[in-house]
Amino acid sequence: MSLSSVETAGQPLAEAPSSGHAVRVPLPGHQPLWTFLFLGANVLVWLAMTAMGGSENAAVLVWFGAKYNPLIVQGQYWRLLTACFVHIGIMHLAFNSYALFSFGLEVERRFGRSRFLALYILSGLAGSVLSFVGSTRLSAGASGAIFGLVGAMVAYFATYREEFGQGGKRQLRSVLLVAGYNLIWGFITPGIDYLGHIGGLLGGLALGWAYCPRYQLIYSALPDGPHTLMDRFPRARAWAVSLGLAGLLVVLTYLGVRIQGG
Repeated sequence: MSLSSVETAGQPLAEAPSSGHAVRVPLPGHQPLWTFLFLGANVLVWLAMTAMGGSENAAVLVWFGAKYNPLIVQGQYWRLLTACFVHIGIMHLAFNSYALFSFGLEVERRFGRSRFLALYILSGLAGSVLSFVGSTRLSAGASGAIFGLVGAMVAYFATYREEFGQGGKRQLRSVLLVAGYNLIWGFITPGIDYLGHIGGLLGGLALGWAYCPRYQLIYSALPDGPHTLMDRFPRARAWAVSLGLAGLLVVLTYLGVRIQGG
């Protein structure tokens, strides 16, 4: 589950009215933080689980907060979040760490720290909740949150598929291919929580559309620039979609409790 670095800085984004020609400007970027913190947290939790009896031990998984429906039904709703930081075996951790590093850095650079944090947490919850409603299997992992990052990248490149030119369209096709391949792999491979993948991807698509940077070209007073881009993303829409998704997850959790609790 990987994606090459985004190569869009320098693509023409707008036409300067004074010249009538396309201008090339670098995209605004943010310094990643949460990607590294989440990577560290996942590794530390896995090391603690290994020391306590092994990350593939069902009892240890439950003790560290994996998605275990009987306890969620009893009111341990926090497991829907903690499950996103628990991994089953070294290969599970390694695969998700690589995917988080690949997608997380790109999304956090483009969207910024606060939007990245909300996107990761809400997408992870969306994956856990859908899994809770539709599956009784003990499960854990950051896959739902990572699929949310994939969904955000799809929304980002779909939004700027024309402005970024052929390079942007190639990136969009690449991300769609990664998403499709991993969804199919989850369907056909026993033991993979594909509902968590679907929930995370859907949450990421919705939030990616709401959080996506909306670039506005600011022209320099000088004839030859430099021109700059400002991110004017609609905060009201971001809040509305975030709260709407959170409300939907609450309703689905209630539905899951009714279904799982009999």
